[in-house]
Amino acid sequence: MLKLFMFILLGVVSQQVFSFSDVQEKGYLRVAVYKNYAPFSFRDDGELKGIEVELGKLLAKKLGVDPIIWAISADENMEDDLRNSIWKGHYLGGGTADVMLHAPINKAFSEENDKVIFSNAYFQEETVAVRHNAHSGKPLMKVFADHKIGVELDTLPDFYLVGTMGGRFRSNVTHYLTVEEAIQALKDGDVKSVVAPRSQIESALGANSSEFVFSPVSMPASYQATWSVGLAVKQGRDALVDKLTVAMNELKQSGELSALFKKYNTSYISP
Repeated sequence: MLKLFMFILLGVVSQQVFSFSDVQEKGYLRVAVYKNYAPFSFRDDGELKGIEVELGKLLAKKLGVDPIIWAISADENMEDDLRNSIWKGHYLGGGTADVMLHAPINKAFSEENDKVIFSNAYFQEETVAVRHNAHSGKPLMKVFADHKIGVELDTLPDFYLVGTMGGRFRSNVTHYLTVEEAIQALKDGDVKSVVAPRSQIESALGANSSEFVFSPVSMPASYQATWSVGLAVKQGRDALVDKLTVAMNELKQSGELSALFKKYNTSYISP
């Protein structure tokens, strides 16, 4: 029985060691980020840029390997993204990443997705409403009731505004394919407010953000108006998680993480 226990223990240890040694042997860390998701990852004249693109490179540097940044498309839900990018791979091929960024850090979600290790929350996102300073004196609900509201189609703000208060604001909700399009409509005067994640709004506004006021949006708990994001790694790769944890802590303590958000004109909110 003791020999069997030692065999199992050694097997677990060797698996954990391999979970990082394979990264060392390859000489690179493959990092999955979402494509077309400014300010976190986006193309600028063909070059992949963004907060999480640079974060992936910094993590790889801390681990002493090269970065390979893999821009992935969002599937129907986060469970699909994790399956395709982390623990199984897409049926069309392409392999998997060593780590995926912008993964939700939520206890219930983590328990439902036990093939993945979620760790290292590094940013808290929040849903806000933005409007021009000229309308800042008007109660937010009054703005929603009297004027057009821009939202990205099929997102949490969309579902909330269409259904809340018995559909009171439904006729004023104007749909756009992206947050960037909704913000352009706000600048053009086609809508009086936009409801979306703060980071995406700030990115779309750019240098003009001082001309606008941001307001929190009160939502039922089921809508989760604020949430934290962190790292996702395949279950069993505990040694890699440990190395990433050390690296992430160093980036937080040095100020390099918050500096990335500042570089892209995005407020850094610690989780």
